[in-house]
Amino acid sequence: MRALRHIRAVARKELHVLIRDRFYITIADFDRTMVSRELADAFTASGYFRVALVTPEPRALDRALDAGRIRVALEIPSGFARALDRGEPAEVQILVDGSFPTRAEIARGYVAAIVARFNQDRLEALAQRTPGVAVVMEAGPAIESRIWFNPTLESNNFIVPGALALSLVFWPPMLTSLAVAREKEMGAILNIQTAPILGWEYVVGKLVPYAGMSFLSYWLLLLASQVPFHVPVTGSVLLLSVGALFFIVAMSALGLLVSILVRTQVAALIVTAIIVVIPGYQYSGFSEPLGTLDAAGRVISRFLPVADFMHLTRGVYLKGFAFSDGAGSLARLILYAGALVLAAVMAFRKRRR
Repeated sequence: MRALRHIRAVARKELHVLIRDRFYITIADFDRTMVSRELADAFTASGYFRVALVTPEPRALDRALDAGRIRVALEIPSGFARALDRGEPAEVQILVDGSFPTRAEIARGYVAAIVARFNQDRLEALAQRTPGVAVVMEAGPAIESRIWFNPTLESNNFIVPGALALSLVFWPPMLTSLAVAREKEMGAILNIQTAPILGWEYVVGKLVPYAGMSFLSYWLLLLASQVPFHVPVTGSVLLLSVGALFFIVAMSALGLLVSILVRTQVAALIVTAIIVVIPGYQYSGFSEPLGTLDAAGRVISRFLPVADFMHLTRGVYLKGFAFSDGAGSLARLILYAGALVLAAVMAFRKRRR
């Protein structure tokens, strides 16, 4: 019985998360009639969608999807209400972000249900206006769905870029976390402290081989994504590679910082695992969009380089990112790398005293 209560409690919690979790939608109403507004209102009243933007500009839909601010866009063409009044099929276009395949399928299911309900409501309203007269279902809105970024909703196209990013989250800091701690346990750190070497020289000397090995691993992972898995890279490989380099430097510096601050190799591994494993998975956007996190989670993700690198990686693979598209994420990765290297240098100087 106790186990059942625990299971029920967890299931109830997850159900609440699913109910609360809404898709952000942009609506472009080019018909601007009462009927088109009723259709738009049907999406917001359903509880499944939250309006992020209402715009008369088609390019605004593209920009919002590219930036990942929305997952679904609704475009109602001009002449929508007139076509319905004539009993003709009236098409509406639904654009769905396929970067997260499972969510894209869920969103399409919601859209189909909402449109079906909209047609049913129109049929019932017509029946009430003409009591005693048999009502035949008129032609209603026809959905034209387009999946962006991952049209076939292939899971490999979503998982492989995310796995590449997560691999670089874990291995560089785990490798470098042993660098100084090992010398402390062996007593070799005393030779460094008495040698005529500056703190930043020691830190950079430690970082270069580990970061170099990790960067080589990045190229092997990039090759693996192409050869066995055949995941297309639609954007700039140069952008991804520059971002990967600075991300690797940042994560290697983080591991080195931990190694400087703790005394033993075991402690270095444990602390590094706690720092990178949970945040790396939870706040990176690997399995769920960052927009589904609560306010505190979104704030935390903005201070972690993994979120920017995950955004950059999936953007290059799926969205065709060029340097102009990934400039913000790349700039933050450069800042993260500089800040963590500086922190490692300052921590080593403090220990030398």
